Amino acid sequence: MAAKSELTPESQVTLGVPATYRQALAAVNFPMDALKPLNKVIVWRIWLDFAITAVFLMLVPLLFLVFPNPLTFAFCFILSIRNFNSLAQLIHSSDHGGLFRNPTFNTIAGNCCAFFLGYTRTGHRLAHLNHHLYLNTERDPDRIWGAPDQSSRDVVNSWVQDFLFLSAVKRLMQYSQTDRGTFTASPWKSLNPKFFVRAVIQMLPVIATQCAILALYWLVLGPVYYIALYILPIMTFYPAQIRLRSIVEHAFDAGYEPKTSSDLWITRTTHANLIERFIFSPFGIHYHFEHHLFPGVPHYNLGKVHELLKECNFPVPTAPGYIGFVFGRFRAEKMVLAPGTAS
Repeated sequence: MAAKSELTPESQVTLGVPATYRQALAAVNFPMDALKPLNKVIVWRIWLDFAITAVFLMLVPLLFLVFPNPLTFAFCFILSIRNFNSLAQLIHSSDHGGLFRNPTFNTIAGNCCAFFLGYTRTGHRLAHLNHHLYLNTERDPDRIWGAPDQSSRDVVNSWVQDFLFLSAVKRLMQYSQTDRGTFTASPWKSLNPKFFVRAVIQMLPVIATQCAILALYWLVLGPVYYIALYILPIMTFYPAQIRLRSIVEHAFDAGYEPKTSSDLWITRTTHANLIERFIFSPFGIHYHFEHHLFPGVPHYNLGKVHELLKECNFPVPTAPGYIGFVFGRFRAEKMVLAPGTAS
């Protein structure tokens, strides 16, 4: 069986992408042949990404051991967020067959990364592929991070839920599903004992992995730091920054009203600064429009896809940074809603 990354560029661009974008690519004579080499898996690059992720994972407890002060704690907390994004983006590449050429090895590697984040790759892949197919519709699992037309007040209220652990628990329920036929974006609406039994069984390797991480922290710093520097950020700040990224990547502009079903397909590339890329996009997923257009292209080649699109004068939707876009959208929403501002 061919890995996902071995799909032709022509077949990739049909996966959930509206016909208007396919027609736009044809209109600018986008060079599909030039895209083909960018689909190839570069094994040494993947091993390098794994090595970088492993080093930063170990760095968190070791750095605080050497420099135990509040400033180091804050830096290590942020570093943990980066580590979770690194792992998630490697799982994401695995979902699309972009880690290793061998499908079995690709799946094993994705699962190993997922165990560090507290779930399995199977559930993540089901949710993520549905996100591509049903972007911004009711069937999109990523609407857990907010509807595309969500108001700033609702976003703030949702951030409160993130910090109260609710979003992390809901996401874990989504990822506890393993059957594509019965997958639902909101499994918490129809829970039953069988669901929890299956979830616990499939979580056994996750539990084993988390016990190993706990043991590492216990040996280096003490068990309380596993809670403070691993569990707390992954259950609170990490979901909150996923919500922020989701707004940037998929929310409607203030005042935007889709007229057709294809108008729901909103995705943007982010001109993130170095700090934002370090934390939110360790492995190039800020080229998010390019990823949704060609999901089989591995993350390390998305920048090259961006350049190909620019050379063809293809209009790539962009956001001026993660934090800047969100605050700009909030300000624009106030102007749209303010009386007397409409023409």
